[in-house]
Amino acid sequence: MFTKSEITQQKAARKGAATIARSTIGKIRGTYDQLSRTEKKVAQLALDNPGVVSEMTIKELSSATGVSTATISRFVKRMDYANYREFTMALAHMAIEDAPQVSSFPELDEGDSLSTIANKTFRYTIHSLEATNEALSEHELARAVLKLIHAKSVTFFGLGGSSIAALDGYHKFLRTSLNVAFYPDYDIQLMQAAKLGQDDCAIIISHSGRNHETLNIADELNKNGVTIIAITSYSGSPLAQAADVSFLSLTDEVNYRSEGMYSLISQLAILDSLFMMTVLRISSRTDQTLTKVRDVIEQTRHER
Repeated sequence: MFTKSEITQQKAARKGAATIARSTIGKIRGTYDQLSRTEKKVAQLALDNPGVVSEMTIKELSSATGVSTATISRFVKRMDYANYREFTMALAHMAIEDAPQVSSFPELDEGDSLSTIANKTFRYTIHSLEATNEALSEHELARAVLKLIHAKSVTFFGLGGSSIAALDGYHKFLRTSLNVAFYPDYDIQLMQAAKLGQDDCAIIISHSGRNHETLNIADELNKNGVTIIAITSYSGSPLAQAADVSFLSLTDEVNYRSEGMYSLISQLAILDSLFMMTVLRISSRTDQTLTKVRDVIEQTRHER
């Protein structure tokens, strides 16, 4: 039998291991686009099969990816690990986290109190926001804002859970002088994509970046030369690869859940950031619009 103190220590150790694992996977996703072609081979295998890679020697991983052991060592150092052993240990923790579980919410325990559940939910949300913020690139943000302020129109695309973020982005940017649009129906989104051209900009939100209908929209936009700004949780996803600029909403739930519950908050934060940056860059054009929108909303409130 374990004492209460020993049980507490074991829980703390598991929590620490989980944090290491989250940091590893999040860092790989966040730096994926900056990796060399050969380093991406190592990164992709680690993301797809952390448990398998954790049990490989560096020579076995070299053989599996077709890259040199020197490349793997450079990749490991880039991930802030002292050596290959430390890296594989972190991936091993990730594999444990990925193990099949009965609960749809493995971050929660059956015996958790209501306040504990709330605390864990807030903690995971905060972690997602912090990881997302760390992955943001000043260069990519600047590119995105320039595309937005010079676009003839800005259309928001998102299906399922991502439509919530798309609608929120549309609602915010509607307060600016930009010509914005959003349609919740897939068929209408596809038709809108077919109407846009080289002078237009599209913001596509997709947690997985692999939704078939969303990719159909992205393909149509690419055919027409429309600038695409993507917000997704996977840097190696087809959507991220199809986009001109992509931002990652980083969260660990991509490993075991498809709903994107925590990543939604990060998606909204990215859109809020783009909104604030855009407003400040075109303040002379937007101030009058903001005032008009504020006045008309205030008027309707007084009439009720």
